[in-house]
Amino acid sequence: MRLVAFLCLLAIATPHAQAQQKLYLSTLDWPPYTSQTLQDGGYASAVVHAAFAAVDIDIEVRHYPWARALSLAEQGKVDGLFPEYFAPEQRPDFLFSDPFPGGPAGLLKLRERHLSTQREESGLPPLSELRGLKIGLVRGYLNHPGLDSAPGLHREFARDDQQNLSKLLAGRVDLIFMDYLVAEFLIGRYFPEHRDEIDLLSPPLLQPTLHLALPKKRANAESTLKAFNRGLQIIRDNGELQRLRQHHGL
Repeated sequence: MRLVAFLCLLAIATPHAQAQQKLYLSTLDWPPYTSQTLQDGGYASAVVHAAFAAVDIDIEVRHYPWARALSLAEQGKVDGLFPEYFAPEQRPDFLFSDPFPGGPAGLLKLRERHLSTQREESGLPPLSELRGLKIGLVRGYLNHPGLDSAPGLHREFARDDQQNLSKLLAGRVDLIFMDYLVAEFLIGRYFPEHRDEIDLLSPPLLQPTLHLALPKKRANAESTLKAFNRGLQIIRDNGELQRLRQHHGL
């Protein structure tokens, strides 16, 4: 009888233990979306936490430089990575979640620097003009597809957006590509005296959505994807997603 009772308790306890299994996710310092210095870890962190909490899944978020965060996910050493743009062709080893809102992204330049106002169908300035410029990108980021793939461009890579802004102000690059909300946050915090020297080119090149990216080599990738998407739908339906956007100033 004792053995039967023990097996019954085990059968009851096991599903609960599985439901409480912790997931480990990697991210970067990318305010206002993700940062250890912001309330709730920033907007994107708050969304990811809320979506998983809605389906009773515990997560731990670990911050790294983006190249490191991406490498850990590519190697399957974490359960997922966020926030990422939707680009399955460029990230074939990942599953992508349903979207949640992000901000506009585009090119920044020094106000004194002339750049053609013409745009090609891609939204980029003419490639003939871009080929003569140094373009600052962050190592490991997905950017505008044309900036990432067009031949003949002079790309300069930085470790993060703050370093890219420093390089732009120092004249070491001519243009940088950034999320405009990130640019406004970083300029206001680290470069307020230079605010009037930097132009965010209008219109932005992209209005990308944000996603949780899950490495396919993780055995739990598909079940994690379904759970997150279910939780994301719950917080979208009950208004929590919109509340988080407003609370974090998006």
